[in-house]
Order: sequence, then structure tokens, then C-alpha cells
Amino acid sequence: MDKFKEKIASIRAEADASIARAETAERELAAAKSEASAKDQDAISLNNRITNLESQLEKAESGGSDSKSRLRELELKTEDLERKVKSLETENETLETKLEEQTTKWTEIKAELDETMRAMEDM
Repeated sequence: MDKFKEKIASIRAEADASIARAETAERELAAAKSEASAKDQDAISLNNRITNLESQLEKAESGGSDSKSRLRELELKTEDLERKVKSLETENETLETKLEEQTTKWTEIKAELDETMRAMEDM
């Protein structure tokens, strides 16, 4: 009977040890599941962030090409306006030269007219 009691005690000890190992394994499993869930949430969050950043990059690249296009348009318009300014400056110089010539002729004609008027008065 002692052997029987010893055997039962031995089996109980093994059972208690097995229960303790099972409880430890369950706690470790729960911790691992919790950690895996947290990692899954982190992965989902990172994937969403990547998708968001890719979308922002596409918008930025699209905006960049729009900006480049707009810049080129402005450069062409600036070049056109610079040509017009140059043309107007040339035209202005020509008109100033003509004005000086006309002013000189007018002064000469007025002097002749004044001289003729004096000559007529003297007659």
C-alpha cells in the first residue's frame, strides 16, 4: 500500500508539474498572441502610412510637373515680353530722333518766318 501511495503521490506530483507547465505555456501563448496582435496592428499602421506617403509622393510629383510646366510657360512669356520691350525701346529711340529732327526743322522754319515777318514789316 505504501508503494501504491507513493505511486499516487508521484502521479500527483507529475500532474501538478504538468499543470504548472500547462499554465506557464498558456500564459506564454497569451503573451505571444498579444505581441503578435500588437505587431499586426503596427504592420497595418505602417502599411497605411506607406500608402499615405506614396499618395503624397504622387501628388508632389504631379504638382512638380505642373509647376515645371507653369514655370516654362512663364519663362516663354517673359522672353516674349522682353522682346516686346526691346522693340518698344527701339521704336521709342526712333520716335525721339524724329522728334528732334522735327523740332530742329520747326525752329528753323519759325526763325525764317520771324525773319520774313520782320522783313515784311520793314517794307
